[in-house]
Amino acid sequence: MEKEWEKETLIRLFNKTCENFPDRLAAVDASNRLSYGELKGKVDYLSASFKRMGLKKRDIVMVQIANSVMFEIVIFSLFKIGAVPILILPAHKEHVIDAIIDRAKPKFYITMNDFYGVDYKKIADKMAIKYPFLEEVLTVMDLEEILEKPKDALGENVDVLLEEANTFEEVSPKDLAILELSGGTTGIPKLIPRYHGEYSYNAISSAKHCAMDSDVVNLSAIPVSHNFAFGTPGMIGTVYVAGLNVYCEYPSPMEIFDCIEKEKVTMISLVPSVVNLCVQYRQLDDSNDLSSLKYVLVGGASFTSNQAKACEKCFESTLIQVYGMTEGMTFLTSIDAPDEVRFFTQGKPCAKEDEFRIVDENFEELADGEEGEVVVKGPYTIKEYYKNPIETRDSFYKGFYRPGDKGKKDKYGNIIITGRAKEMINRAGEKIMPSEVEKYFICLPKVKQCAAVGKKDDLLGQAICVFYESSEELSMTSVRKFFKESNVEDYCIPDKIVRVENWPLTAVGKIDKSKL
Repeated sequence: MEKEWEKETLIRLFNKTCENFPDRLAAVDASNRLSYGELKGKVDYLSASFKRMGLKKRDIVMVQIANSVMFEIVIFSLFKIGAVPILILPAHKEHVIDAIIDRAKPKFYITMNDFYGVDYKKIADKMAIKYPFLEEVLTVMDLEEILEKPKDALGENVDVLLEEANTFEEVSPKDLAILELSGGTTGIPKLIPRYHGEYSYNAISSAKHCAMDSDVVNLSAIPVSHNFAFGTPGMIGTVYVAGLNVYCEYPSPMEIFDCIEKEKVTMISLVPSVVNLCVQYRQLDDSNDLSSLKYVLVGGASFTSNQAKACEKCFESTLIQVYGMTEGMTFLTSIDAPDEVRFFTQGKPCAKEDEFRIVDENFEELADGEEGEVVVKGPYTIKEYYKNPIETRDSFYKGFYRPGDKGKKDKYGNIIITGRAKEMINRAGEKIMPSEVEKYFICLPKVKQCAAVGKKDDLLGQAICVFYESSEELSMTSVRKFFKESNVEDYCIPDKIVRVENWPLTAVGKIDKSKL
């Protein structure tokens, strides 16, 4: 018998909603307001245009676009063809992009012209010269021109292209849908393969858990290319229930509060660092009307009970804590959870088939209330990384995925995340390997030795603190300048530096980071 996670595809999910509710408002940003009928028309036209450019099923496409209606158009256009988008965050810089292209071998690269002062078109053109298999570089401006034309670049009429949009090879629930990114032990993100059937099931299960319906107005404030905002339940879950997706380009408190008031937002997904900024802003200016907002989903990093309470007070709505991973498993507190669950736990898995355990160093399951390593498995949790047998070997054991977190289970079956089992730093929801920071820091003049660790921080969850040995004191200004000139992602730049003379050492003579 066909299983629930083998029934749906992301493009069929989209088409059903568009055909059943063509006049309902679907997607809004600062410049666009599209109904589901209008959205489908643009998706059909762009997908046919992509096909005419040579794109076909299973082709890999780099997508690096900021929050916007165009992002949604591009993603569903690629799903319609059966092409596979790699979701690249706007924060990813050239050396990460280079490494991903080298591994994934994309055929197209769709990006922005510029964003936050970064010339993304220049980076994409440079990659196209370096990698001959990268056949086409398209910017948002190029796509806008294509969609505004009565004819495509080859002179085909709109009606011909729309007719061709119905001739694509059918997409199967077992087909690869997207490649997402996760932090890697080398500092280069791992590629996470997600498939149409299982990802649809993940989004649908999350949406049902949050009691989403067609009245939902979902605000994407954190990057929608991040799995949290993309599909747990995010953009995909909102399309499933025929709700409205609103896109906030910059995750500043002022823009978030303005969007909530203007568009009567009912649901928003945020990471703790952005929540904390919103709390601080709201204490200074509480003029925005937030009465439409029902639920704030918060996940991606450590979130204390005091922060959780402050979040509900700030947004005047119910908190839904989320513990999830791009690799699959999603935990959420329920919409009617009591205070002791909502403020102190991260809830339960969103699908009945999900399984998680808390285990000791011998992989033996621990009793409720005992702290250990979190391991998970389920129908929408991956079984391997994309073209990465080493990371796959190190991240799975006895059929369970090991996300690298420590936690415990309460007597009601809720998970409580207590820290990291691995040394990876979780800064504002971004996973950073200390070695990635250390390899740049050691290149600073007169630095003999260094060690990066995560330090608890009320705003960021964990801040990057680098301990270093040097003949002279370094300034944060010089360190930041060096990292920026080295083209390092902003979230990898140290937040604090500490000079040391005597290192704490382990029994085998290694730096003991647990004592730093």
